[in-house]
Amino acid sequence: MNVIAEHLETWLIVSLVGILTVFSDTIIARVRFALNRADLRSKYFEELALDLSTFVFYSDLFHLRHFRHESHFRDVKAIGDDVNQSFTTLKTKEYVYRSWVRRYWATSRSSEKVKRFESAMLSATTVYEAIIEFNKKGEEQQKTEALGKCLADLKTKVDQCLSDLDA
Repeated sequence: MNVIAEHLETWLIVSLVGILTVFSDTIIARVRFALNRADLRSKYFEELALDLSTFVFYSDLFHLRHFRHESHFRDVKAIGDDVNQSFTTLKTKEYVYRSWVRRYWATSRSSEKVKRFESAMLSATTVYEAIIEFNKKGEEQQKTEALGKCLADLKTKVDQCLSDLDA
């Protein structure tokens, strides 16, 4: 009888260790998945924030040159090229960004984060269209004022979008 009890204890211990091993793999996999997701959220947030910030920076610089009546400076064409490049980057990645916002930040109960992102992108398009108006000669003061208003709106919406995603 002692031999059976001794073997039974051994089998119980081995069975318990086996069961814990199976469940520990599942737990470890879930922890790994959560950590990878957090790393991706940080990476994607940084990329989106940098691309939005770059567009805002060059657009603001373009506006500043015109606001100060410095459109004759040599760097204005280069700044315009930078605005074009940064806007192209935003628009070519727009649906990638949208998928990131939906996947990593938006919850099923709330699509406010997606709406804020879409609002920021719409505002970026409005700023870009206001900058394109400078290709036509004349009415520089009105175009500069209009661009300033569009930029103020863009900065607010980008700030709201990024603050919401960072939370």
